[in-house]
Amino acid sequence: MPFVTPDTPNLTDFLTFLAESVQIPVAALPVSSVWPGYAFNQAIALVLNVPGVPGIMYSLAVYNCATALLFLITPDVQGQTYFADARSSAVSTNFPSGGFGINSPSTGLVVSTSDESTSTTLTAPTWAAGMNIDDLGYYKTPWGRYYLAFQQKYGSTIWGLT
Repeated sequence: MPFVTPDTPNLTDFLTFLAESVQIPVAALPVSSVWPGYAFNQAIALVLNVPGVPGIMYSLAVYNCATALLFLITPDVQGQTYFADARSSAVSTNFPSGGFGINSPSTGLVVSTSDESTSTTLTAPTWAAGMNIDDLGYYKTPWGRYYLAFQQKYGSTIWGLT
């Protein structure tokens, strides 16, 4: 189903985005849930509305930001573990290749690894030097990365990530 108003972010189109693009099961996120509205409202406040940017790009940035937030804040419906599984890094029936590890601490990004005695180096690469803890949280989901990419396109004069 296409968006009702693609050039202007709205809750109806966000719910369409969740159903069709993100494909969160209805059992995990019932239609009556208040959490998508909370995430959407917070995303509207966070995402830059830059003059001259096509409306659909802004709408998609809002929906991706809101989806990342939704995975951070939404409690599971009784009998479901969908959002807990997503926040975990463990493999589950909901996420057979593992969740996003949202609840795991992030002190930097992995820039090198080795398999002799298994070591990993965490550091802030040059492009990520402006990221704060909140940004690292967004970086953990595909929706958060899309949101960060949108914000980054406008440079450090508008936003800290360069």
